[in-house]
Amino acid sequence: MSSFYSGKVILSGEHSVVYGYQAVLASLDLGISCIAKEGSLSHEQKSDLYLQHILEMFSKLAQIKEIQLALKIKSNLPQKSGLGSSAAFAAAVFSELADFYNYSLNQDRLYKLVLEAENFIHGRSSGADPAIVVYGGLIAFSQGKVEHLPDLALAKKSFFLIDSGIADESTGEMVAKVAANKSSRPFIDEIGGISQKMIVDLKNSFFNPQLLNENQALLEEIGIIADSVKDTIRQLQKLGAFCKITGAGGLKSGSGFILAFHQNEANFEQNLKNMGLSFFKTQLGNTK
Repeated sequence: MSSFYSGKVILSGEHSVVYGYQAVLASLDLGISCIAKEGSLSHEQKSDLYLQHILEMFSKLAQIKEIQLALKIKSNLPQKSGLGSSAAFAAAVFSELADFYNYSLNQDRLYKLVLEAENFIHGRSSGADPAIVVYGGLIAFSQGKVEHLPDLALAKKSFFLIDSGIADESTGEMVAKVAANKSSRPFIDEIGGISQKMIVDLKNSFFNPQLLNENQALLEEIGIIADSVKDTIRQLQKLGAFCKITGAGGLKSGSGFILAFHQNEANFEQNLKNMGLSFFKTQLGNTK
């Protein structure tokens, strides 16, 4: 038996979701799988603080004195890149532990467990990543509330995820940086407004890619994107792409992945290759 959970992208609402606005999130066709069997953890897994915390949480929940098993974890989801890898990891492990020990675990309970695990690793999670990872598809999320959205507007569309480099800063550090910058609040409010426009559009089976560019401009205003990444995004936009970073951002080196959409996929893909950028194509929404 194997448990698999997809990663995610934020179409709109980075940082503004922390302040009570809805964010729009979609599942990726990339993720993390976990298989449990009789045996023992590897040396590396025994020293993994995040995994050990998850095992301890489940042990208390299921009242298991000592968890003894082998875990085979596979991932095609880049880490520390704003794609929900820590939430997908936690969901896959919790789900597989529940199956292995015959412990009943519904989606709502799993969401709360993943949220608690995310709080351990990130400080205080908005809950957005755990929500999209556990419930999947295309959602609007705010303050623990999940609203499922129709994904017809995204069906058969390909998006590009372009690697701008791993962010040195954690999600918690970037959230704290934005909170400390009081002048960023008007831009946060505008991002919340863009999310609302996107939600209305998606409910009407319409996707307006221009909102990605508008969101990106506001993320730059709140100061979470490295200058080198801004330059890359300008080049992509000159090629006719609509794009934004997805995730908390980063300033010291990279800013995570850039989500891009282009009307001419083949031409844009060739341009990315010519530029020497690392990227992959993906489908969003109902990926299972």
